[in-house]
Amino acid sequence: MKIRPDKNQVTWSITIFATAAAVLVFYCIFFRASAIAGGFRSFMKIMSPILYGIIISLIMSPMLNGIEQHWLKPHYRRKEHVADNVPLGQKSRKRMRKISVFITESILIMIFVVLILLIVPQTIRSIQDIADHITVYIDNANRAVNSLLGDGAQEDGWQITEEMKGVLLNIINHVTEWLNGFLTKTVLPNTSNIVVKISSGVLSLVRGFFNVIIGIIVSVYLLYSKETMAGQFKKMTYAIFRDHHANIIIGEFRYIQRTFVGYISGKILDSIIIGILCYIGTEIIGTPYPMLVSVFVGVTNVIPFFGPYIGAIFGLAIIVMINPLQALYFLIFVLILQQFDGNILGPKILGDSTGLSSFWVIFSILLFGGLWGVAGWIIGVPIFAVAYHWAVKLTERSLLRKGMPTDTHSYIEAAYIEYGEIHSMLDESDRRYKVEKIANPWKKLAFWSKKSSVPEPAVRNDVKGSDSDAGAD
Repeated sequence: MKIRPDKNQVTWSITIFATAAAVLVFYCIFFRASAIAGGFRSFMKIMSPILYGIIISLIMSPMLNGIEQHWLKPHYRRKEHVADNVPLGQKSRKRMRKISVFITESILIMIFVVLILLIVPQTIRSIQDIADHITVYIDNANRAVNSLLGDGAQEDGWQITEEMKGVLLNIINHVTEWLNGFLTKTVLPNTSNIVVKISSGVLSLVRGFFNVIIGIIVSVYLLYSKETMAGQFKKMTYAIFRDHHANIIIGEFRYIQRTFVGYISGKILDSIIIGILCYIGTEIIGTPYPMLVSVFVGVTNVIPFFGPYIGAIFGLAIIVMINPLQALYFLIFVLILQQFDGNILGPKILGDSTGLSSFWVIFSILLFGGLWGVAGWIIGVPIFAVAYHWAVKLTERSLLRKGMPTDTHSYIEAAYIEYGEIHSMLDESDRRYKVEKIANPWKKLAFWSKKSSVPEPAVRNDVKGSDSDAGAD
């Protein structure tokens, strides 16, 4: 005899299981957060070559599609005498994909090799030259400060008061004391720890290099079979979900792909152009170590919002020790370059790929940068853009179900909503739900609340009353 549970028993079993699972998840989040974070970091470290491969394949996929559509497919159609509306044979498609993957990966590797051969040697020579002449640069800075504070200031036309000299000397003394204390109390006792950290940094750099190499290999397989993998994902999605929900899921993944590919590839192209322009400009104005400074400006430009400032500060820290006047020229040039990037080049390349305001861009950089470091600075904006897009869609869907407007402008002056009607805050006769203007504390100050010196006119008697009084007289 088979025992079949009824519908209520199944429903209650699923409810109890879901509740227990939710309680377990909340317990792990609140009381085992560090262990979960450590496990997640370990998992991400193991999967980093796969992630690199996915990112590389997403960035290089438009190039592969362009090679196939504009170069190879017309050639194979002419070769096989196939019309444009007839698909190519399977052998031709496989051969065409192999050739396009080979060309795409060759272009990628060639770009890496050219950048390494052009940039790395000059960058290393610049760093070695700075290290060899660091004492000379420090002496130059000391002489510039001494001449600024001494009699040479008046000879050069500087007007520095005794109070300013005292303030500057006080700052220099405090900085010197802090550096001496930092060296004697922190650096020297922890020399072994510093060596360990440097060694671990070198190992991390080597590990990252090998992860990139493995990621390039993974990207070869992903680019070759991207249609097959997309078809498998669609097949599983339609097998698990209903058609309508499956269409929504697949559409959202298309949106994620467009957001990430458009933002990351556009940001990389923008940073390369900015690095080249910075190198040309620094060569023209005679900036010391133009290659080193331009590489750092271009690399940090990948980081949204804060990247340009990081690159400018790094360049200034190097140039000001060598030639303070050139540091001023470099600062002016970088400000002009970043204005060009922020107002002309960046919007031209990126457009509105994320749809986020400046506040949410800063928020996403700080949030994901704190979680994942430099990688979070780069990919945090598109991740938050996708989450923001989903939040907007859920909000609008809920408002449409309630028959309410979805545009933000309708809610700016909204005081409250009752029976589907939006009551405005501008209606001074309705002050329910604590709707009242916030008092401005600045108006309470004397210079804001001065009364007018013009005396107010005397209050006239009522005209009708004056007539009656005159009649009585």
